[in-house]
Amino acid sequence: MLPRFQNAAAAMSEMRLQQEQVANNLANASTTGYKKDRVFTEALNERLTKDGSPISDRRLEQANDLSGGSLKETGNPLDVALGDEGFFVTQPRGGGAERYTRAGHFVVGSQGTLRTPEGREVMGEGGPIQLPVEQGGDISISKSGRITAGQQRVGALRVATFENPEQLERTSGASFAAGDAQPQAAENPVVLQGKVETSNVDPVTELTNMIEIQRQFEAQQKTIQTTDGVLGRATQSLGGM
Repeated sequence: MLPRFQNAAAAMSEMRLQQEQVANNLANASTTGYKKDRVFTEALNERLTKDGSPISDRRLEQANDLSGGSLKETGNPLDVALGDEGFFVTQPRGGGAERYTRAGHFVVGSQGTLRTPEGREVMGEGGPIQLPVEQGGDISISKSGRITAGQQRVGALRVATFENPEQLERTSGASFAAGDAQPQAAENPVVLQGKVETSNVDPVTELTNMIEIQRQFEAQQKTIQTTDGVLGRATQSLGGM
């Protein structure tokens, strides 16, 4: 009987974490460049107990789903999307740990630095991209990522790729740290001006997953309640002998 409690309790713990992951995906369904999380259970050392009950060591694994989101036309010259693999590179103002993102909604700071809405500097091939503050002219970004303001070339967006992008570690929202992965310069980046990549979260699918997980959770609760009732009756019978 006890393995039934253990298996049900382990399953319920996993489902709680799965629900948290689904809820986080839903909360970021409208976050530009967001990549959804996937959670799956890995069963290790599967075996039978002395009374024939199955039991295993279980490990919950989390992975980033890096499939592309759809492209949204914005018309904003500082919005860019990647039409191929790769990530834009950002860092804190003044230097620091680099972060990698598909969210290409950028703004210009008071000093002319191209940055994210959160204040991180957007990196170019030679460092943070600096736009001329006083000089007028339209901002143009080519498909290779080269940026010009009027007739002045001001830099090129740095686009990084990874041999194993699944190793990237999410830091917040649509931003990732390299972790053990090694960034490489994209050989032929495809940068699309005036567009952004939307989240790859499908709200309908996530809501369906949430309902299914809730039903499975309730089924495990019922298993525990039923097993507890059987043990209770058995204890009472033994006590009356």
